[in-house]
Amino acid sequence: MNEFGQSIFIEPKPQDSMGSAESYQALDAENGQEGERAFTAEELREIDSKRKILTSLAYFIGKDFQMPVELNKPGGGWHWDFKENVVRVDPKDLLDKPMDYLRFVISHEGGHRRISRTEFIPLETWRQPGFSFMMNAIEDPRDNNFVAENYPKFREQMNLAYEMDLDWENKSKEKAESKLGYQPRFMQAGFEYIKQWFHEQKGTEAVIDESLPDEVKDVVAKTLESARASWWTYPSRQEADEDEELIKRYAESSYKISLENIWPEFQKLIEKDIEDQKTQELLDDMQKEKGEDGSTDLPQELKEQLSPEEQQELKDAIDKAIEETKQQGKGEAQEGKPSEGEGEPGEEPSQGGKPIDLGSLSPELKQKIKDFIDSLPKDKKQELKERAQKSIAEFEKDLDKEIEGKMSDNPDNREEGKTAKAEPSKPTEQPQEPETPTQTTSPELEKYREMIAETLKKDENTYEENRREVLSIIDSLESDLREIFVTRRMHAWKGGYKSGKRIDIKRRIQEKAKEVSAMESRAWEKREMPSEKDYAISLLIDLSGSMRGEKIKETFKATIVLAEVLNRLSIQTEILGFNDRVYEYQKFGENISREIRENMGGMLQEVYDTSGTGKAQWNDDGWALTQASERLAKQKAVEKFLIVMSDGAPEESSMHPRSEYDLSKVTEKVLKETDQKLIGLGIGYGTKHVEHYYPNSLADVSLEEMAGKLADLIREAIANYDKF
Repeated sequence: MNEFGQSIFIEPKPQDSMGSAESYQALDAENGQEGERAFTAEELREIDSKRKILTSLAYFIGKDFQMPVELNKPGGGWHWDFKENVVRVDPKDLLDKPMDYLRFVISHEGGHRRISRTEFIPLETWRQPGFSFMMNAIEDPRDNNFVAENYPKFREQMNLAYEMDLDWENKSKEKAESKLGYQPRFMQAGFEYIKQWFHEQKGTEAVIDESLPDEVKDVVAKTLESARASWWTYPSRQEADEDEELIKRYAESSYKISLENIWPEFQKLIEKDIEDQKTQELLDDMQKEKGEDGSTDLPQELKEQLSPEEQQELKDAIDKAIEETKQQGKGEAQEGKPSEGEGEPGEEPSQGGKPIDLGSLSPELKQKIKDFIDSLPKDKKQELKERAQKSIAEFEKDLDKEIEGKMSDNPDNREEGKTAKAEPSKPTEQPQEPETPTQTTSPELEKYREMIAETLKKDENTYEENRREVLSIIDSLESDLREIFVTRRMHAWKGGYKSGKRIDIKRRIQEKAKEVSAMESRAWEKREMPSEKDYAISLLIDLSGSMRGEKIKETFKATIVLAEVLNRLSIQTEILGFNDRVYEYQKFGENISREIRENMGGMLQEVYDTSGTGKAQWNDDGWALTQASERLAKQKAVEKFLIVMSDGAPEESSMHPRSEYDLSKVTEKVLKETDQKLIGLGIGYGTKHVEHYYPNSLADVSLEEMAGKLADLIREAIANYDKF
């Protein structure tokens, strides 16, 4: 963690581990390296004394008395390493910074140990360009809020630390100019979130920086309320003490708010940054191209699109960058440092070196360069895009280190750990005996395995083929349901409290105008439990013989639509099928996966009952509805939906007779005795019976009609339930 409250979480090298100031000297001796600063014996004693004082505070905040607090390399910053469960502190800061600052930093690291969790973030999500930086810009304020609420002294130290030195943004901007040649929009937005949070902490009016580009201001304005919701979503001190599962639930809830509400807008900035970087990659290629006279040579196709003045403007910018690279190389050579791309004396640098200052180019020229890129062959455009993404990703890593804001338990580290564990140990070499062909399985078994593999492949293809057909419906319904589910769970805040998890800035400003003291303030707001538990939805699909033909085909597509949408929205979802038995496709708590989709692909065959058991001739609606309702009742959700997709005509088997499981009586019982909202869907014609059994229903509707009307039906179900 640096002086600004951002923490870096990295997987350290084994030799980084240290327990005292004396062991720091041993570390450098072992590695044959010199530290950035030589410490005197007196300084080493001061370092170790302060480390011991801070250790007790880390234990107290982190609630982990087994967690070591060790010394990092000088200038290496502060971080909590999730994998090793070690806090590492910067010895330079122990000497140079006041104790209040040091207490803030160690409390912040202890806070990460207490509430920061990321094991649920998919690796493919984490690795998207810009995503980790966005998460860092939200997680550190979230950590600070938790510690400040539960340990009030920390708030004073936090304000001191943040106001001591705000040079972190300038350093990052300098690095951006050096590596990219422009200020990435996503970086500016991330910094603005952190500054908005600090305004909130000081109780000052949060005004978005007018100097930011319009597109950055627009994204921050659209997402700031979601950022606030995310960094105010954390457990109380009591909850954190009592239950690790609650800590994870709050962390996942905060993450999902960021993923669902911030990331779609934030990603637009990254896409624009990648477009700029594609320009930079092309200009980098031009730096390496020389004409016969040694001057910069522009591609002929580009020349034809530029005026003579624009050609000269571009050449001047490229030549300036090349000259600055040479000067930088000479300066580093005088200091004994190898310069990037440096060859033998007198040779030109092998790489383009310093990037072009894109800000120095006129908007018209930049647009023409982008138009030229769009006209390039497909393979060349793809190459530029891949290089641009790589450059952005590399800068993001440097950015994380510069502001020291890398998330705890980085998913990349987890994947590296898995890879390391997965590597088989080398077997001891043994004399090899001649191999004798052996038949380990019978031909019948091999044939059976092939049949199973073909069936699964067919089921997977069935799901994917149908999913491609309904992608536009999925997108449309997702938008409608997001407005219902995400918006409702995002605004579960209540004000008027003397303490809480966030402060109503406008109300507090009004109180100050009336000279209401902080002790008497009622500007605090509180919210309910984590949002991912606000909803649980069970899908129950009729797989009886009466569903054969177009009904099951359309119902299967509708099931795909609902499954994909609910999983995109991170709604707790269960998917069950039934005839005279219940088929489990997705359980509550599971994320939809390739295996689940493969299994769901078999739904179309269940209605034809090729097993010879006669199961598909039965439609045990009442019994199946009872089973699904009982499973749904076990979920800790504020609102629960049970959606039945059927043609609505019961045909009970002898195992589940109507005398025990009459569908009308079961639906009445579910509606009267549970808090579940029951919805019936009859997809396709011949499903009119659904209206007879389910008060909230859609029958004889096409898939497109269902997608258009389902959101209104859910709103109505919520409204009717809220009346009671």
